[in-house]
Amino acid sequence: MTVQLIPIEAHERTVGQIFSDAFAFEIPAYQRPYAWEVDQIRELLDDLLDAMDNKSTSGGVYFLGSIVLIKSPNDPQSKVIDGQQRLTTLTILLSVLRDLTGDEERRFDRRSYIFQKANADRGTNDRFRLLLRSRDRAFFLKQVQQPGATNSLVDLVGLEGSQHRIAENTRYLRERLESADEKRRDALTAFVVQRCYLVAVAVPTAEAARRIFTVLNARGLDLTPTDILKADLLDRAGESQEVDLAERWEAVELATGRDGLVELFGHIRMLFEREKPRLALEAGFPKFVEPFKRDADQFITDLLEPLADAFMLLGDTKLVQQQFGPEAARAIRSLARIDNKDWLPPALLWLWKRRPNQNEIVAGLLTKLERLAYYLFVTRRGVNDRIVRFAAVMNESDQQNSGQPNSLDLTEVEQSEFVNALNGPVYLTARICKPVLQRLDEALSSGGASYDDLVSIEHVLPQSVDDQSEWATLFPDEGQRGDWTHRLANLVFLTKRINIRASNWDFEKKKKEYFSSRDGASPFVITQDVLRTANWTLEHLLERQKRLLEKLAAVWRLDISKGLPLEDLQVPSTNEQLLRVPRDNIDQKLIAAKREIIMKALGNREKVNFLKTSGALYESTDGKARAICTTSKRYETGSQYWYGYSPQWDKFLSEGERSFLVLGCMDRNFAYALPRERVIELLEKLHRTAERHWHIELEENQSGSLDLIIPRSPNMSLAQFQLNFEHAS
Repeated sequence: MTVQLIPIEAHERTVGQIFSDAFAFEIPAYQRPYAWEVDQIRELLDDLLDAMDNKSTSGGVYFLGSIVLIKSPNDPQSKVIDGQQRLTTLTILLSVLRDLTGDEERRFDRRSYIFQKANADRGTNDRFRLLLRSRDRAFFLKQVQQPGATNSLVDLVGLEGSQHRIAENTRYLRERLESADEKRRDALTAFVVQRCYLVAVAVPTAEAARRIFTVLNARGLDLTPTDILKADLLDRAGESQEVDLAERWEAVELATGRDGLVELFGHIRMLFEREKPRLALEAGFPKFVEPFKRDADQFITDLLEPLADAFMLLGDTKLVQQQFGPEAARAIRSLARIDNKDWLPPALLWLWKRRPNQNEIVAGLLTKLERLAYYLFVTRRGVNDRIVRFAAVMNESDQQNSGQPNSLDLTEVEQSEFVNALNGPVYLTARICKPVLQRLDEALSSGGASYDDLVSIEHVLPQSVDDQSEWATLFPDEGQRGDWTHRLANLVFLTKRINIRASNWDFEKKKKEYFSSRDGASPFVITQDVLRTANWTLEHLLERQKRLLEKLAAVWRLDISKGLPLEDLQVPSTNEQLLRVPRDNIDQKLIAAKREIIMKALGNREKVNFLKTSGALYESTDGKARAICTTSKRYETGSQYWYGYSPQWDKFLSEGERSFLVLGCMDRNFAYALPRERVIELLEKLHRTAERHWHIELEENQSGSLDLIIPRSPNMSLAQFQLNFEHAS
């Protein structure tokens, strides 16, 4: 019987050959969406630049892995079974490099990596080289693939899922590469196209493609790096030791698990290399871990087995508590929640090198390690920054047998960054919200909480407020709502799934029917506090935010005075403090009256009847004319007037045909009405609190009129935008 074999083609191709007429890539509809985030984009770009700059280490090439395609021989049509994340990211990168070049001829040449132009001689049609899933195809074409698309970056507000990630990654690459000079961008383009490789595995049927994908990726079927290292070690050990060493190695693998052993070997390599790995584990481990290349038995006895014991200990908080106490156990439990394991090598080093009487010292090191790791985590430091910092900790630990490494401590600036990040919209920052809230709730409950039943995080003040709800009355200012919605004080844990319909329930009903469990309580202290609260007001949010921040500061031994927002966390005793109004006790009613005077003057000038929709938002009856009217008191220090301009406000103005941002001053008889077109030109130059608002600051010039402060540039006169009106009595 003859077995018909399915033809398989596997060839190493440069990126330039991949994005050529030989392939016409299409992502099938059943594939998952584009999922890479900025952290992965940053790491890829860093790796590419590193390989390009360090040819002695990289050999002047970079391997991007394999892609699996359904593709018949001599037919360019290629359905992508595995590899869409890399192909999509490379297309974004090449599109940005295309649009950034000032050389018209090069720009035209680079277009060929994105778009296949019809050619009758070659029998090709007009076609983009990569077609995403139909749901994202038009968006990707418009925002990335079209010539010049990345010159005008789309606003991230309102985008979700894969389209948000595409836009965010495009923005990151554009901003990062824009800061490089043309020569360096040209060098990067040439390196990517000529010296970066993929292995293209092509089979003619979907069944065969999925089978190959499974073989390449299925757990337990592929050779891991540790399998290769094990074979090398046993081969060098010789027949007399082979059986014994194999059994001991396999005992470690049984304890850690197969994937865990690979992870452990990566950490062991970091103990010795202390730089970002540039070689695959199976190649880098023998090069940097010197004991591995020497006596095999000694490597297992002195290195692998004790470090495996330390690795397992750090995965068992009960054992950590027995040996190092409850504070160290809470620190390790907390560290296990963050999205990286870069903190593990220092911890392994301390456990590996500790002496019998040093448990108390190690306990102190572990609690300090948690603080440093969370600083790097919450402020979203990249992998390179994390590796450098933890390497410094290990270097100091080598030199101080019992001392505390200075690199574990946070400087005043770092404490300020940490406190400010914790005081910001933590819900919006990828992956940090849940671990921070769990650590906070654990501290509030003195460590007695269990999170096995934790299902979701919910907002007390809802993310989207119904104009007819109680929340619109309690928080009428949309900018104020945007400033508080995603902060710690407004978040709770639920043991049930989020119910969108429940979000706008009145506070009392929300407490009884949504936030509490069947017995009317909650297992989480952070939620219990809300259930005991009578009214959810801005005053309460301010007090709760301050209290929660102080608790986290106590947990991580932070000087909360280093954080810039402390002035704003004083609990207000009057509306004057609460509303940032002037010194002469002006209340909210006078703020509203001032706005009405300003908007009447703008309406007279523009011949429009502006109607207030909510808070600072105004529009004409047909919605074509729009305005945001925001006011500021006069400040004694720094810039005299300060305003926050939010993405939500900008979206509101963008939907009008004639829109203005109106800046009022509580102690002056004029305001400034800036057309949105002028505001858009200024935004990229202004400071911005991430995910929240741009900072608009005004100061007096020598003539007594006001200028807009533009960081690192001359101030801009606002005289042309001045809007005069009579003083309100």
